[in-house]
Amino acid sequence: MLYKPLKGNKDISYRLAGGLYIQPPFYREMRRPDGSVNTQLSAQKSVHLVGGITYDFNLGKFNPKKFRFISEVYYKSLWDLVSYEIENVRIRYSGENDASGYLAGLDMRLNGEFVPGAESWINLSFLQARERLKGVQHLQREIGQEEATEVDYVPRPTDQLMTLSVFFQDYLPRNENFKMHLNFTVGTGLPFGLRGNNTVFRNTYRFDPYHRVDIGFSLLLWDRNLSASKHPNHLFRFTRSAWTSLEVFNLMQVQNQAGNTWIKTVFEQQYAIPNYLTSRRINLRFRFDF
Repeated sequence: MLYKPLKGNKDISYRLAGGLYIQPPFYREMRRPDGSVNTQLSAQKSVHLVGGITYDFNLGKFNPKKFRFISEVYYKSLWDLVSYEIENVRIRYSGENDASGYLAGLDMRLNGEFVPGAESWINLSFLQARERLKGVQHLQREIGQEEATEVDYVPRPTDQLMTLSVFFQDYLPRNENFKMHLNFTVGTGLPFGLRGNNTVFRNTYRFDPYHRVDIGFSLLLWDRNLSASKHPNHLFRFTRSAWTSLEVFNLMQVQNQAGNTWIKTVFEQQYAIPNYLTSRRINLRFRFDF
């Protein structure tokens, strides 16, 4: 449902949506850790409820620019879940409908053209993803406490409290064909648990926060509508437009953790050896439109 007031000076609209989702299982979800396949696995199910607003407004007194603010709050009830764990960078499913849970979150996004023709945005999200295994009384031990307390829900592997993303574009004042973009992302760490002992005390540890900066530069090499008369013998005259771009991913060479490799000693002690995502990468790209 969408509601947009016709009276008033504010350009604002309200949305409310809901749905029932039934997802038939894939083969990997049907396969148990011992290699057997559960052909009687039921579909995972969820009920979604989403409410949101969209607000268009102008910012600036002398040279106002149009911006849009979008916000959504959601709640999802989940049941007949197939629980899973992350082993290194591989997802290992239980092969059983052995869990239920919920997701709740808030998304906020502000986008607009700080400079004409170059859209930028900032996105802030909050999420809580929880689950509980059937027939298991989960326990949780707070920092500094010796005794564990009973809890109804524990974090799912996708539980990430906060994510902030910023994307900004700009170009040279006297040459709009030379553009720059900057992308910044930061997020709190994802949960994980001990290998082989991640049931009662489930997903009690977290990776370090994720953060990354990307930067890119792009140059328009050819535009048929603008340059055909001036440069009839141009190298790229067979295209409608041609761009080249140079991008630097993970500019600061941050070591973001992707998972753990578990090492067990002869004394049955386990140690988590972190695995990291790729470091700095440079990408040179050419794009042709016909």
